[in-house]
Amino acid sequence: MVKTIKSGLGPGLRRILITAGIIVGVILILLVYTFLPMKIDVAAYGGGSFVPSSGKIDPEKLPEITLSILNTGKMPARGAFAYRGGKWSEQYENGMASILVRHPQAMFLIDAGFGSKVDQHWQTIPTLMRLLSTYVKERPAATQLQENGVSLDRIKFAIITHSHWDHISGLEDFPGIKVWMPQSELSFIRNRRMPGLIDQMIDRLNVQTFDFSGGPYENFEQSLDLFGDGSVVLVPLPGHTDGSTGVFVNLHSGKRFLFTGDLTWSIEGFQLPAERPWLARHLVDYNESEVRSSIVKVHRLMQRYADLKVVPAHDRRVH
Repeated sequence: MVKTIKSGLGPGLRRILITAGIIVGVILILLVYTFLPMKIDVAAYGGGSFVPSSGKIDPEKLPEITLSILNTGKMPARGAFAYRGGKWSEQYENGMASILVRHPQAMFLIDAGFGSKVDQHWQTIPTLMRLLSTYVKERPAATQLQENGVSLDRIKFAIITHSHWDHISGLEDFPGIKVWMPQSELSFIRNRRMPGLIDQMIDRLNVQTFDFSGGPYENFEQSLDLFGDGSVVLVPLPGHTDGSTGVFVNLHSGKRFLFTGDLTWSIEGFQLPAERPWLARHLVDYNESEVRSSIVKVHRLMQRYADLKVVPAHDRRVH
């Protein structure tokens, strides 16, 4: 007599699988939700009070300054990752750049972009980020300067908007260059808040620290007028890292720029305003509440000054 062997899942295992499926489904729904459009509640944050006359500059009294963008690479992405409400169908060109500033007192850089050792530096970023992204190399800033007849010893210092790998990679191509950052960013690095390439480089860099000791400027409680002439003013934009820094550059022509680092990856982040989706925030932002507060400050600046050119470090459409 042949016995029939019954197959199938027992009721206990079936319940476990159903429960696990429900949990996974809920997590996916919540993850998708974080990509949906949602603006930051501007009224919930400060930064609405402007200091009278602090940003009122007579352009004719400013020195002649020129700006040049040195594109050093890019990381192709989708608009959905750049800000909440971005489209999956939209190709977002995530550019890596260094800004060359020619001031009568000094020629200097804002950030350094990808350097000649970017392949090696890429290995220092989180594994998940490497799995979710790719990068394209262009010419390092040092190479571009030399090709255009600018010797590297003429670059007196670099101001970094923050210490993440894609902003400091190129520093190694400028041996001995002074690297300016606020004391809060150096403390952030030393305390290993977000370990990465900077931990390998920090003791080899010629770091110079500063404090925002210049008093209020626009809607910022603190600032630093770098040359004392109103042309380059540094302000704190914390959140992405503790010492993230914004750089105002005011030109003799009357044009004004604000370089905002990685506070947002796209200009829409300031215009709407909107933050990055949860997954991106989890990978790159240290203090999400401070990010939102800093975004709102820049949003209010843009509302007040329609001609202010706000430049997120990675939005090549703005570059």
